[in-house]
Amino acid sequence: MLVDVSVIISHDARTGIQRVVRALLGQLVESAGPRFTVQPVFASRDHGYCRAVLTEDGRLDNASGKSDVLQPVAVRRGDVFLGLDLAAHLVPHLEGDLARWRREGVQVCFLVYDLLPLHHPEWFPRPTARKIDRWLEVLRRQADQCICISNVVAGDLSRELSARGSGSLPKITTLPLGSDLTASYPSLGMPIDVGSLRSWMQRHRVVLSVGTVEPRKGHQELLAALEKHWIEVPADDVALLIVGRPGWKTEALQERIRSHPENGKRLLWLGAASDELLLETYAGVAGLVAASHAEGFGLPLIEAFAHGAPVLARDIPVFREIGGPHFDYFDDDAPAAFNARLQAWIRNNKRPPEQVVAALPRWADSAKVLMRELNLVVE
Repeated sequence: MLVDVSVIISHDARTGIQRVVRALLGQLVESAGPRFTVQPVFASRDHGYCRAVLTEDGRLDNASGKSDVLQPVAVRRGDVFLGLDLAAHLVPHLEGDLARWRREGVQVCFLVYDLLPLHHPEWFPRPTARKIDRWLEVLRRQADQCICISNVVAGDLSRELSARGSGSLPKITTLPLGSDLTASYPSLGMPIDVGSLRSWMQRHRVVLSVGTVEPRKGHQELLAALEKHWIEVPADDVALLIVGRPGWKTEALQERIRSHPENGKRLLWLGAASDELLLETYAGVAGLVAASHAEGFGLPLIEAFAHGAPVLARDIPVFREIGGPHFDYFDDDAPAAFNARLQAWIRNNKRPPEQVVAALPRWADSAKVLMRELNLVVE
């Protein structure tokens, strides 16, 4: 089994897609045995797929251990290629290899995270939609199977591929994602001033927002709702903690956060937080609010829920799919309505029931489904 790690091997941005790649690759390697082996592979615009190696601490490196020595991949009939990493900028350059592999009896499969750049190009850097469009054309022509991270993404993909022309579509299936952050080679380390953060969290009822500060994530609407509350109730202890790296097309919002009169008081932004810190944060907040306008899944929601944080999510189909009756929802993000819903939720929410948390999928469960879809296990 060949598992593409072409992006994460050179840069692990440590956002949702990279967590999926690390977690599933680790589980696949652990599950390998007599029926199949797992070989991480990577490519670039300068070379085709070559062998990589996964280290014990979750890092990926060139299998030779030398940057100038590559070990090209040789395939055999019956092999499986899994496009686990989102390498949309590379896959079109490698279509010839994939087509040849298919002719030689290799099953070509891709994980599909979302199609949001096609539907909302205004949310992303300008080249993103074009790259996803070209990547999808390769999937339409070369993929035997596409494994989606939610039913919402599966529906989007089916409609998109069907609209692109006649011919047989790849098999489209879904995969549950894991809630156990600790199984994804989490990053470690605490900031020097973690004591101040802990003290601040103990003094406030903290609303947590996790995600890159980018246009679709809803930070602006969440901040506006809380600004209304802070003006109306100047002494209240409800605070907002944003955990997420600075993103694109949000420079004005980022400056607004940094220069906000509540920054350092009832507003904090952690632009770089380890997974170790995030886990501690989940356990100490009043709850997590997911104001994003669209997602392929929403890992922070189930991770927070699995670690004891109630969740208030925008009422969109994918959040209903993953949270069902266990999340709370809002459908109006105008400041007054959003704030009223938010304050009522903070007053009345409850910690997730243990039996519900215990039933959440773990990354080991995700890997079992993936191996079954790829016919790597016998039922």
